[in-house]
Amino acid sequence: MTLKVIGVGGPRTGTASLRDALDILGFGRCYHMAWLFNHHEQIKYWHELFDTGTTNFDTLFDGFSSSVDFPGYLNYKAFLARYPNAKFILTERDPEEWYDSAINTVHAVTPQTMGQKLAILKKMIVSSRFRKIAQSFRLVEKYLWNGQYNGNFKDKSATIKIYSEFNEEVKRNIPADQLLLYSIKDGWEPLCHFLEVPVPEKEFPFKNKRVNFQEQFKQLMATGNLLELK
Repeated sequence: MTLKVIGVGGPRTGTASLRDALDILGFGRCYHMAWLFNHHEQIKYWHELFDTGTTNFDTLFDGFSSSVDFPGYLNYKAFLARYPNAKFILTERDPEEWYDSAINTVHAVTPQTMGQKLAILKKMIVSSRFRKIAQSFRLVEKYLWNGQYNGNFKDKSATIKIYSEFNEEVKRNIPADQLLLYSIKDGWEPLCHFLEVPVPEKEFPFKNKRVNFQEQFKQLMATGNLLELK
């Protein structure tokens, strides 16, 4: 399917809320990192896209009309070329607030130390589900932590600099009339105006708060159950 709306903000900028908002507004299923953690057969397409700039988009996004979060946002240039008429949404957040959230959620749950990697390795030996989960973590580690953030995410000042520079790069490369600079704190009005749809009667879906994220990933790592960010 053709992607009509593409989120170009990174993790912990309100992407789960945007995902659910797009669904409520009638834009159909939205591709998000949580989907990838449950559908590991698609990881090969993302490796190919990162490494070559292209992949089988029709298969990757079969049934989807929008995409947000990692790994999609880092491929926004390929998306712009593939879907030149799409609308792009840059979810923005105060850099200090974003860093505090990110390092205590998405970064904290990704196996970083040798001990953490050995722990998941033990589970991989006896569980095919954990072998698949590990593939998702490797994708995150390779292209997010070691890729965009140069393996140095704990350096707060350097990380915030990269975060801010990426947002400025997005603003330079995506035509202004196709890009919404958006904070989920602003709710429905700017989003609906940009997408040219009526404001719904439902409350805006503020999703995936820090405590919810931590609990959901804790369950994932304990049981191997499907990941569902709420």
